[in-house]
Amino acid sequence: MAVLGTLSMGFQLLASRLLAPHFGTSIIVWAWLISTFLAAFSLGSMLGGWICNAAPHVRQRLQVVTAAAGVVSLAVTALFGRVLLDRIEVAFLPVEAGDLQEVGGMSRALFVSCLCLFFVPVTALSSFSPQCVQYLAAHGTAPGAASGVVYGISTLGNIAGVMLTAFVLIPNEHLGLARLLLLWLVVAGVSLSGLILLLRAPNGRTAS
Repeated sequence: MAVLGTLSMGFQLLASRLLAPHFGTSIIVWAWLISTFLAAFSLGSMLGGWICNAAPHVRQRLQVVTAAAGVVSLAVTALFGRVLLDRIEVAFLPVEAGDLQEVGGMSRALFVSCLCLFFVPVTALSSFSPQCVQYLAAHGTAPGAASGVVYGISTLGNIAGVMLTAFVLIPNEHLGLARLLLLWLVVAGVSLSGLILLLRAPNGRTAS
């Protein structure tokens, strides 16, 4: 969960860099970006809770589908994000427009951009938190303690993701945005695969 937390919040900073050449870094951009991530966290938690209550064989299939959706959507962002943003910008931001039209067009463009590029992968990552709580509870940890451990570790991962991305990865002149997005894709694929195997194991110690 620490790795997934790191990926989630680090991804938000990478998302801002991806949006910046098209929409800038204004408060409007950050409002849409933060709202998208919070909505994804919320829906992901509810989705994870629903998956927890499914029958074991159905739950295993849903875990694979959710992880695959997260990896594929992250691959789309990493490989085709700039192309999609170019098209969205042309579609929603006319060359000649008044200030009010420009603000409205930017908001619509940002909504579509965030929905297409960031919402699905963050939702998929977030859906595994409730499942980790259930895993720990099923292996002898009190439900309250399990919830505290999972969300506490996830939050520490969030902090690590922000600090690592902002102060180490983004400033590194050898790592461009494209390479960082590909790095996120690889780490997410490996982490989700390992987590699915762990959640299926009959015995285990932690969901980290």
